[in-house]
Amino acid sequence: MTLKIKSLSCGYDGKAITSNFNLNLKGGELLVLAGPNGSGKTSILKTIGGLIPPINGSIEIEGRNIRGMKAVQRAAIISFLYQAKESPWPFTVKETISQGRFFSRGWFGSDTANDRKIVDRAIEKANLEKLSHRLITELSGGELQRVFIARCIAQDTKFLLLDEPVNNLDPKYSYMIMELISDLVKEGRGIILSLHDLRLASGFASEIALLSGNGEIAAMGSPSDVLSGENLSKVYEISKDLAKFLLL
Repeated sequence: MTLKIKSLSCGYDGKAITSNFNLNLKGGELLVLAGPNGSGKTSILKTIGGLIPPINGSIEIEGRNIRGMKAVQRAAIISFLYQAKESPWPFTVKETISQGRFFSRGWFGSDTANDRKIVDRAIEKANLEKLSHRLITELSGGELQRVFIARCIAQDTKFLLLDEPVNNLDPKYSYMIMELISDLVKEGRGIILSLHDLRLASGFASEIALLSGNGEIAAMGSPSDVLSGENLSKVYEISKDLAKFLLL
């Protein structure tokens, strides 16, 4: 299964933030969207996920345009992780992860044996067995983020879109989250995520799309090709000497 994006322009109220974005993403690949604040990373993810309509271009999965899909059909193929926020609802960890099966059961349906099996597997993958009965309002930021990623895993989709999955996490939890994401890629899932930490991007990405402040694709390719002093200096508007510290 392949996610194909052709000449995509993203934005709001008809005004493009990013334009001419092209991508073929297959299972087992991890694309990192990098670049300064306001460069359009979140807008790209929301557009790919069907949360906002594209201004121009197309997004296809196996030749089918996602704009022709109902929300429940998209949810069976693509899962989306918003930027982490504290949840005001005191659900348990397991209840929260079980919400990932909502698309398959609807408002009034009950969990099937297969749903419960998938949720238990997601809990195991995210190493949350010991926390499964804790309230999510009692968790640390890193623990909570693992819960939200596990909820995406429970959707059992081929593609995952993750918006700043390690934002505001300390190095330990950032690395744990990226290891979890890497394991999902090794299982054959295709993942697109936005990331500010270029060291993590360099270590885990199959490919990086480096966006400039005006939403243009400044460079796209392997981490070694994209994360050069020249590219980083141009995109972040800093000297080449300072740019090298972004990767230390």
